[in-house]
Amino acid sequence: MNECRNWNALAAAAVVMALAVLIVACGSSEDSTRVLSAAEAKHLLLELPYRYHFRKVAVPQGASGALAGTAIGDHHTVLHFGISLGGEPDPVSVPQAGTEEAYGYPRGGFVFTDDLQVRGKHEKWEPAPQFRTAAQWNEAGHMEVAMEETLCRAATGEPCHEG
Repeated sequence: MNECRNWNALAAAAVVMALAVLIVACGSSEDSTRVLSAAEAKHLLLELPYRYHFRKVAVPQGASGALAGTAIGDHHTVLHFGISLGGEPDPVSVPQAGTEEAYGYPRGGFVFTDDLQVRGKHEKWEPAPQFRTAAQWNEAGHMEVAMEETLCRAATGEPCHEG
């Protein structure tokens, strides 16, 4: 009879341990971030329908890699961007905009900075001066979202933005 109790206790302990492993594994997969390498991120961006000019950039504090450059769209739209990759990286500075327009995507493992808007007269936010037409302004917004979504989907399998 004692042997049965011991086996029952062992079986119950094994079930509890198996459930704990499953809970930890499932919980960690939802919370974990697969941080892309700079080479992976660059390859993904190059699959989008934009032309790029990349520039060398120092890897920011807390980042494992970084990209910076200019994306050029169909309407001769010029979007300057910086991407820092890592769990909690500092942003990459972008000419004219600095890091004020940086958006962090913790689940995607990156911070995206661009110059869609810059501080203009009287410290008010306004479209960057390279956007001369409404078509360029609209395309720049689409370019930003396409770049972010591409990186998010590669890192998490899901979009950054809802909707």
